[in-house]
Amino acid sequence: MRRRTRARGSSATVLTARKAARASTPMCRPIRRADPAGPPLAAGFADSGQRLSGRDGYSLMEILVVLAIFALSSAIIMPSTSRMLDQTTAHAVFFEFQRQVSDLRREANRTGEPVRIIDPSMTPAEGDRVLELRTSWRYTLAPALDIAEGGGCGSVSANLIHQDRVVMTLRTDDGGCRFIRYQASAPR
Repeated sequence: MRRRTRARGSSATVLTARKAARASTPMCRPIRRADPAGPPLAAGFADSGQRLSGRDGYSLMEILVVLAIFALSSAIIMPSTSRMLDQTTAHAVFFEFQRQVSDLRREANRTGEPVRIIDPSMTPAEGDRVLELRTSWRYTLAPALDIAEGGGCGSVSANLIHQDRVVMTLRTDDGGCRFIRYQASAPR
């Protein structure tokens, strides 16, 4: 019962579309037909005979419970994540402050001329330097930081301030212009 047709202008015979499709697809187990009287077979379980019920899936209540759990866990995690980001930013500002002081110390050592870093609220004299921090961050120095020709420093206390709140108090004691975190204010 093979039916062959001839293509127009060609002597080659061509299989009908149905037979060509059957010939090109890989062979698999035949799927049993569902009982028309019963519920349909579950997708992917056609060979196992499992049937879908009218209540498969999630109810609205189950979805709302999952969303509530997700919202509560997010509410618990977000404050600690925010605090962690604030601490990371504070440490980045501290390292930026320390790097600028170290660069000025290196400059004093290289040029052989003393450098003086002052508090930004002070009126600068000739040769005084002011450090620049990120937006909404500032610092105070008491007293001004004098860096000698060889790179030595005196004892100084500095505060890193973010939006009018002291975030870190720093001190130098070793004469090497290296600031050490003295205390951190308690979070509010």
